[in-house]
Amino acid sequence: MGAHVPAQDSPGHARPSRVRGLSHGLAHPFVIAVVIALLVNFLIPSFTRKWQDHEKALEIKTGVVSDMGESISDAVMSGRFISAGLVSRSSSDPRADQRAFNDGYRAWTTSNASIGAKIQAYFGNDLGSQWRSFANVVTDYFQLSATPGSGRAEQVQEILSYGELPTFVRLSKGERRALVKSNSSATFQNAYGRLGQAMLARGDELVQGVLDSGVSGL
Repeated sequence: MGAHVPAQDSPGHARPSRVRGLSHGLAHPFVIAVVIALLVNFLIPSFTRKWQDHEKALEIKTGVVSDMGESISDAVMSGRFISAGLVSRSSSDPRADQRAFNDGYRAWTTSNASIGAKIQAYFGNDLGSQWRSFANVVTDYFQLSATPGSGRAEQVQEILSYGELPTFVRLSKGERRALVKSNSSATFQNAYGRLGQAMLARGDELVQGVLDSGVSGL
């Protein structure tokens, strides 16, 4: 008879044995304690911080873009109401237009300065610079609602020279002259209305820029 050769463990037998060994190792109290310590001291706090940062960033963005949208819309619509004579026709106060202009100008300059500071702090120099340039143009736009006076040609020129003015705004020479010489003619109203739409459209672009940006420090 031939010599008896001991049977070798097949891979199928060895694999369950290794799995059982690994399971016993992972079940060791020390290993469990280490895993729990990692979860409690590192993974859970890290996840919590990231979630809190996300919530804080969302809160900051929501507040800033809400202020941006409201202040731009208020400035544009106030200018339209004043120039169209809607304010004076709805009040017996002979100074109603002037009061509305003063209030609107004060509200816009105050809000745009606050918004600019927040954009600079949370979203960086580039967006901060873009907002300041835009805010200057909106200020010029609002001032055109007033009775024509000195400096008006410079305000119109600054608006039309603004590099980010939406391309759908194309004003004729007659419309440009009307913006300088009038605040109530039909030609002025047409040109002023289209510029107002441009202000709102550019404002929407800046709002989207804030939404797409990360928040500094988070």
